[in-house]
Amino acid sequence: MTDTTIVATFATAIEANLAAQFLRTSDLLVTVEGDDGGGAFAGLSFGGGFKLRVPSNQAEIALQMLTPSEPPELDETES
Repeated sequence: MTDTTIVATFATAIEANLAAQFLRTSDLLVTVEGDDGGGAFAGLSFGGGFKLRVPSNQAEIALQMLTPSEPPELDETES
């Protein structure tokens, strides 16, 4: 069995699934864990949100991908 690591937790299934799809574009294996009552209670989470799990050997890459980067500084002298 492969060791897995939780790399993020989201409030909604939609956010978690969007993030999971983003990670999958780089061929990472991602599992979304969470319970919204089978969709009957969309927007609500039972059990602490929706967690993204990846194999532990892919966790660092996943965390880098999910961490927002700093926007480039604008040089206001060039217009």
